[in-house]
Amino acid sequence: MLVPDITNPFFPPIIRGAEEAARERGYELVLCNTDDETEREKASLRVLRERQADGLLIATSRMADATLASVRRERFPFVLVNRGSRVPEDPAVEVNNARAASEIVAHLVDLGHTRIAHIAGPLSTTTGAERAAGYRDALRAHGLTADVTLTAEAAAYSDDAGYAAAKHLLGAAPTAIFAANDLLALGALRAARESGVRVPSDLSLVGVNDIPMVALLDPPLTTARVPQREMGAIAARMLIGLIEREPMAERRVLLDTKLVVRGSTAAPRSSDRRVA
Repeated sequence: MLVPDITNPFFPPIIRGAEEAARERGYELVLCNTDDETEREKASLRVLRERQADGLLIATSRMADATLASVRRERFPFVLVNRGSRVPEDPAVEVNNARAASEIVAHLVDLGHTRIAHIAGPLSTTTGAERAAGYRDALRAHGLTADVTLTAEAAAYSDDAGYAAAKHLLGAAPTAIFAANDLLALGALRAARESGVRVPSDLSLVGVNDIPMVALLDPPLTTARVPQREMGAIAARMLIGLIEREPMAERRVLLDTKLVVRGSTAAPRSSDRRVA
């Protein structure tokens, strides 16, 4: 299994789900951390092939198309995890990012927000691009304009990248921020505190994933929960089915998120708030 960052708390439940499903069928999981670097991905693939791995679970978000094309060309069994590809036939287990974005925006609109900003994940990733598109589509569905000053692309899915993006966005005076994942939301919360912007009385904040720590924040984070363990288990079962040449019912599985409303979202204040 190739993962981009083992220190990201989003991945361990996925890995655990895949490991449990693999062991049920007599397989062991070998984990490779790539840091989303092409050369490390190539090196990991080479080692796995040389050691006669049976197949690949690919959870790296920015894997080079050329590298994926070579795996496809060699007919080496693989399943994409939490990402898609430009080839519809590639087997994948993904989040329904469009629906997740729609539910988040609907929640904020129902509270009364109209200036909803978005911290997008890197648009070179499936999750980043799909959640950003879902955000724009959801705004239009509610009769709101997608204001370019209310969107910022994060350099990475990290706390620091979320902080930098939020510092930029706060100058546009949003009343809510939808961050493309929880780590970005953590960075946004830090930026808000430094700028004297209170969450949720001045600014509502929403993330995606529901990693364990976000329920312990002050305030606890509203977020779209991703069924991580289930994602890993489904992907592992799909891969074993490919390895053992079993019929595949569907090549692309879309998993729905569940919006978990906590203390970081509230109705906007009617009076002007202080911004950075």
